[in-house]
Amino acid sequence: MKLALITMVSCLALSAKAVSFVKSIGIPNSPKYDNTPLPYNMYKNMPVIDVQSFDLVCRTPDMSVPVTAFPIAAGSTVRVVWNVETKSPYSTINPYGPCSFWLAPYSSGGKGKVWSKIHENTYKGDDTKADWCTVFIQEYGYYDVKIPAGIAPGKYYLRSEVIDLDGARGNTPYQDFTAGARFHVNCNVLEITGSGTASLKSPVSIMEAYKPYYKTVFFPTTMKNSQFKMPGGKSPYADDTA
Repeated sequence: MKLALITMVSCLALSAKAVSFVKSIGIPNSPKYDNTPLPYNMYKNMPVIDVQSFDLVCRTPDMSVPVTAFPIAAGSTVRVVWNVETKSPYSTINPYGPCSFWLAPYSSGGKGKVWSKIHENTYKGDDTKADWCTVFIQEYGYYDVKIPAGIAPGKYYLRSEVIDLDGARGNTPYQDFTAGARFHVNCNVLEITGSGTASLKSPVSIMEAYKPYYKTVFFPTTMKNSQFKMPGGKSPYADDTA
């Protein structure tokens, strides 16, 4: 009985920190969003905490699970629809964290230096308010991302990530697995069309990009919100206007 109570309390503690998950993707203002992400082997709103786990890539150990690829033209915009459950405080997006979006060739299986960050949204405020990407998602339930123009057609993974920084301010290292940043990651499969020939810019390994944060304080109390830097460096598409 005592063990069961401890287990229940532990689960509730983790649930209270849960943020969200990607429900589907689609075209902005489309009447239907029904392309679901790759299946994953944990509760839908249970985040990844261990930055050494391959689950950090797409929250699944099996990247080859057949899913329907979503057709979209290079240079157009995809809408990523997140779960924003207002009935339960345990599955609502926490308005305290950034988001980022990545592409990788489907043939890569998501392994190695294949991921290119196509967009990120960190902190936009002046350190006097919680002006994070998650504030927008909590209000609207989605986030629009532009697919780079000119990239070669084919199948790609779209990796969508929200980092919940609630709890990451402390001095608890990652090996505790009960505190620190929480990574809410899902991947959809895109069928990108067009006549482009360009490869993805500056691809990196997700596992290597996040490795420096293992056993370290991800977001120390001395750091201002505006000083936060996303893993993986600046997006090579950040200055693109095409």
